[in-house]
Formats: sequence, C-alpha cells, structure tokens
Amino acid sequence: MVKKASIKDVALLSGVSITTVSQIINGKGHRFSKATIDKVLQARDELGYVPNHAARSLKSKTTILIGVIVPSFRLPFFADLIQSMETHAPSSVRMVFLSSPDNHLENTIHSLVERGVDALIFGRQFPNDKAIAQLLSKQNIPYLVLDQNNDEAARDKIIVDEFQGGSLVADHFVTLGHQKIAMVLPEMLTQNMLERQDGFLATLQKYDVNPIILTAEKLSKHGGFRMSQSVIDSQVTAVFAFNDEMAMGLMRGLVNLGMTIPGDISIAGYDDADYAEFFIPTLTTVTQPVFEIGSAVLSLILNRLKFPQSPPQIQKFQLKLVTRESTRKI
Repeated sequence: MVKKASIKDVALLSGVSITTVSQIINGKGHRFSKATIDKVLQARDELGYVPNHAARSLKSKTTILIGVIVPSFRLPFFADLIQSMETHAPSSVRMVFLSSPDNHLENTIHSLVERGVDALIFGRQFPNDKAIAQLLSKQNIPYLVLDQNNDEAARDKIIVDEFQGGSLVADHFVTLGHQKIAMVLPEMLTQNMLERQDGFLATLQKYDVNPIILTAEKLSKHGGFRMSQSVIDSQVTAVFAFNDEMAMGLMRGLVNLGMTIPGDISIAGYDDADYAEFFIPTLTTVTQPVFEIGSAVLSLILNRLKFPQSPPQIQKFQLKLVTRESTRKI
C-alpha cells in the first residue's frame, strides 16, 4: 500500500518540529508567529495531511479498514450489498458502513479519512467529485465507485448494464401486447437510473411506442403510492416502476383505488428485492447479481491496495428479467 502523508512529512516540509506541527494543527499554536502557523498549514494542505484521531486504535497494523458510503440503509439492494460484502470479507478486513445526505457527504468522507481508512467504496454520487478525488489522492487513499456514481476519473468501477435492464422491461411489455405504457421514476436520477431510462425508451422507440413519463417525489414505497391516481388517469395498461419499493407502493395504491393487478394494469419493478416473490401478486422485476457484485467490490479494492499502480479495474455485470404474476398478456 502507498504511504499516506504523516505529521513527520508536514514537519519536514515546513522546517519545524513535529511538536510544533501537532500544536498548530490541533489549535494550540497561539505562542507561534503567524509566519510559522501559515507555513505549517500550507505544508499540511500541500501534502493533504489529515490527523488520524484515534485511527490506529480502531485497527491493528495488520488490519485493513475500508469505508463504504451508500445512499440509504433502507433500500433492499444496498442492504443485500452490505450483507454480501460482510460475508466475503477476509478476517484481515474491517468495514465501516455509512449513509449520508448530500449536505453532509464531504464531512462524512473527511471523518472516514480521519479515522484512518485504507480505502473507500462509494455506492452513491457525491456532488463535488473533483475536490473529493483530490483529497483522497493526497492521502493516497484509493476508492472504487458503483454505477450509481458518475465519477469518470475513478480508476476502479463496478458497472451493471442498466441500459440492458431497462430494455428487458420494455421488450417484455411489448411482447405481452402493451402499447399504452408508463414509466414512473423519481425526481432525482442517479447515473445508473439515467441509463436504465435510456434503455427503456430506446427499446420502446424501436416498436414505435411512446411511453408516458410520470415523476414521483421519491424513489420509495410512499413515492410510488402517491402516483396511483396519476397512473389511473393516464389510462395505461403497463407501468415500469424504477425500483421494487416504488412498484410495491404503486401496487398498494392502485388496489386501494379499486384496480386489479395485472387484470387492469401490469406492473414491473427493478432490483428483485427479497420480498418481490412473496408479494401478492408476485412482482415481475429485473434482478441484479447483488451477492456477486459485493464479492467483486471487495476483490477489486483489495487488489488496488495490494497493487496501487495496476491499470484501471472495471467489472461489468449483466441483468435478467424475472417474470412473475404482476404482468400479463393483453
């Protein structure tokens, strides 16, 4: 693994003692001149040094500490991903799992750096990717992104063929004879969702089908539930909900309004959450190989730590459509 900047490096670059650096960085350098303080802070910023407050108390010298940031612990895909990573992690690896909103994301990343993480895994987008990449580069902390993240500079990536996923749903609806089709998506689309949308729209376009696009406030059961009346008003016969949570909320809302599924409306979801096959009716959905993805994530990031100068690592996964009771031929 590449060595991170240390307090000793800051002292050497600024030409002062380690004690002086420690006192200034920890806010106890009032007795030093402004010139000395500025010199130390400039060296700190140039090296990208971040104090490891109690970092080494979290792990032994033989333990690798990996930080994982996901958009939500409530989404079944990420719960399964975390389970997979914990299952596949060797005994020498410890992981810290965090969820963070946009306005706290940079602080979350800084806190993980301060805790002495050896690598980071991002399962979500971050708004200021250049600043984050620069910080991690100065600290010699490698990172890997999942396809929810659109950081083009990332060297290591796990990609799922989301275009294929959207296309599978479109093909399925048209094969069943549906021509009046809606797509229910959230207001905020991550990079992978944009590709999912592109695959769905491009495939329908081949069949000269123009879907109705309905936008929900959130990618959640409540978001889907609140779209029920809009779906009925659109008079479509099939709906593609952008994840299983949204699909299930929509199904419950439609049933509450007197509709039958798939008698009146066919519904397909995405992710194949573990409860999709137990819902009534069981849900047609696109399944992602989440446990294989979790294993691959760990394999790639550990290989990066072992061989820091190795070429970029990109692994791509294909998807499958699981046909169940929520869609039917018309």
